[in-house]
Amino acid sequence: MNQKKLKFKILYLSILFIALFSFIDRIVLENLLFGFPNELEWDTSPWFNFLEKRRRIEFSENEKGTLIVGSSVALYSSLPERMNERLKDKSIRTEFYSHPALTPSDFYFYKEDIASKKPKLVFFVLNPADLQLDFLITEKESEARLAQYKQNLLYQEKSIIGFQNLEYSEKALDDVSAKTRHQNRMIYPAQYLREKYQDILKTGKSAVLSLLSRSLFLVIRYRSFLYDPMDAWIENHLRSGRSYHYYTGIIPEEGIYLRGWAKPEFSIDCELKNGIFEQSVFFQEKDTNLKIWGEGKPILFDKTFPKSGWHTIKFAVPEKSDRTKLRIASDKKISSLQVDSRIFGTEEIYGIRLSQNFCRNEIRKHISYIRIPGLDDSRLSKMDDTIYSKDYTERIYGYKGESSKMSRLVTLRMAKIKLASSPKFFTWSELEYLKKAIEYLESQGIQVVLVNSPENPIEREVYESSPWYKGYISYLENLGKTKYHFKNAVFDFEDKKSFLDPHHLTYQASEKSSDLYADWILETLTEK
Repeated sequence: MNQKKLKFKILYLSILFIALFSFIDRIVLENLLFGFPNELEWDTSPWFNFLEKRRRIEFSENEKGTLIVGSSVALYSSLPERMNERLKDKSIRTEFYSHPALTPSDFYFYKEDIASKKPKLVFFVLNPADLQLDFLITEKESEARLAQYKQNLLYQEKSIIGFQNLEYSEKALDDVSAKTRHQNRMIYPAQYLREKYQDILKTGKSAVLSLLSRSLFLVIRYRSFLYDPMDAWIENHLRSGRSYHYYTGIIPEEGIYLRGWAKPEFSIDCELKNGIFEQSVFFQEKDTNLKIWGEGKPILFDKTFPKSGWHTIKFAVPEKSDRTKLRIASDKKISSLQVDSRIFGTEEIYGIRLSQNFCRNEIRKHISYIRIPGLDDSRLSKMDDTIYSKDYTERIYGYKGESSKMSRLVTLRMAKIKLASSPKFFTWSELEYLKKAIEYLESQGIQVVLVNSPENPIEREVYESSPWYKGYISYLENLGKTKYHFKNAVFDFEDKKSFLDPHHLTYQASEKSSDLYADWILETLTEK
């Protein structure tokens, strides 16, 4: 009898524990995490930002809601604020439904959630880089052959063309998707497990168990970004904004590098608190002198700092106003190659680094999808073709006797070289998922515009004249029915200086693409 009572007690406590844990996991954690103020800056914590952003998407009955769907290619080619300003008189509003590395298979698994937002239009910006080209394989792909690709990577040599029996390794894709790919494991593990159970099982039982645990428990699924919004809030409100990814403060007249480095001398409109300037700046070298002038040219601050690192600058502004224009100069010129040689191929000259929200009083929320213009982008438009090619080669492929800095971009170029050798067009699962997702959205009465997004001409020339590429464009043109539209943006961006890399546009080029995309959205939603 006592034993039966003990067993019953254990069962009762187990059920109680599971119920309590589920309540904390599914309700408390969910509301705490996504109810916390999101002050993360542009392009940080992408999985949290995507999940938090899509929870907030809501269109009114009077709006013609448009979801901009895609990978970082969509993020780097669309400026929703600019597009919405262009479209507001037509009651059209765009919202991002996008995250880095969003593929057609992700699009397929998101289709029900996309439909639940009740958009009038889904505007999907697609690039060949989104098709998971990493898993294209050829027969007898030897190490010597791979070495030959890499050696000739930036040259269009016929000697590297002519691979035999090109195919797509679905098995390798399944293995990566089940074991390491963030989207499958963090955003839709249950749906993925349900649809691909047999294929996942072939990769090993551990992959099935891992996906199952992530399907059941949010704390396991979200643990990699659980503290990101809290860290950002603490840094913004309880620290001095010295730890960040991208700058969010007032932009100086001379511009700002995205990571907060300013030119050696710059002017800035600064917001003050009770007439007091108090901000943090970073000196790369010791014995740096910093001078700050006011609007009437008087010296407000002049000091040499014996130590490098972060320092707080504080002084009173005579006018006691809430805003003033300052001129700031440091006597040390810092090479970008000294600070971080991976960012630029050719040298840029920095002065000091500014704290994250420099000269801005307000700590803004929901800015993680707002891209700012940076000198990182505008510098490219000022280069001639020779300098750009030199900068591009070093920045993207990094040949200085060492392996590439951006190995996946090397892999993508190699994949395009392989596709150029194919005698015909063929599809794989990503392209088939794309078709199924579009068919589903059409069945829900939602219009779909698919955009073949631009590629850097340096990269596109590798395979654009091949049978595979021509067949690919034809495939995209004919994916849907009456509610489907295909647009090709490739030939609107023929200048290689419009590109940061093989497929991401500079901020200045994204202004052009945003206007173009807005016109296509307007054309689609107002056609009879």
